[in-house]
Amino acid sequence: MDDILSKLDRLDDIVDEMDFDYSVGEVHIDTMEQFREKLLEPAEDRSVKRFYRGERISSLKRPLLPTMFRDREALIGESSYADIDAEYILKHYRETPFYFELYTSTFGQARKYCMYDLCAFSQHYLNWSPFIDFSKSLFVALSFGLKAKRSFEDEGVLYVVEISDEENYTTDRVTAECWLNDYHVRVCNYGKGSDIPKDIEYVSPNARVIDIATNDRMKFQQGVFLLLDQFTLVNHLYLTKNVRDSVRITKYILGREVCPEMTALVEREAPWYSFHNLLDVGAGIQTALKFERTAL
Repeated sequence: MDDILSKLDRLDDIVDEMDFDYSVGEVHIDTMEQFREKLLEPAEDRSVKRFYRGERISSLKRPLLPTMFRDREALIGESSYADIDAEYILKHYRETPFYFELYTSTFGQARKYCMYDLCAFSQHYLNWSPFIDFSKSLFVALSFGLKAKRSFEDEGVLYVVEISDEENYTTDRVTAECWLNDYHVRVCNYGKGSDIPKDIEYVSPNARVIDIATNDRMKFQQGVFLLLDQFTLVNHLYLTKNVRDSVRITKYILGREVCPEMTALVEREAPWYSFHNLLDVGAGIQTALKFERTAL
């Protein structure tokens, strides 16, 4: 019996070590009581830095990845692997001449040691960058994930990042530039060839949060960027153990039956963060003012 238990313990360790998409330790939310206990009440505790991201569907085909890795053919072409670093990212932007020239003529020079603004702008207007959008607001993340729908065919997802180590969080532009300058991700496309290096280290990412708003819309949405760095991406998967340990990323699965109640909660408690207001700061402010007058 002891031998069986010890094997199970080792199996748990293996599953934990080889976890993909943060499925180890994921939490299911099937009632509003669970939602309030696990998400709403902790969000009100400002002593802990928490950041949120909503996804409309729970699927291994939609892992927590930066936008630039979603189309690997556009990123690395027919190559079976590539090492993505700051120079590679900058070169990719430059290979879209009209976009790059428009950016530099409008906002100024972009170079290897000055990339944050370019990457932030590209995340919002080109849908291509090393960043992942998160928000300091639970309501904002819910709105992006729920899309104001009243019925749901699939379960939703809410990622929550908790920062316990200030070394992985910054509001300093110089620090953000250093993180980008040191950026390195190896992308491997199995099935594209046999020349993939044999010395691949299947390490899980470092996770860091950059809290530097670059425009009014980002400020209104209380937006931050999650930067996953120094890891190997195999097709569309990567190991998650170390990143979960370093910053504590929890994946919440939102049940189909409770999602309409969450939509209603956002519209009732924070209507300025309703989905149709999120991309229009002016409309959001007007909704907030109307809500204030009604409350009085």
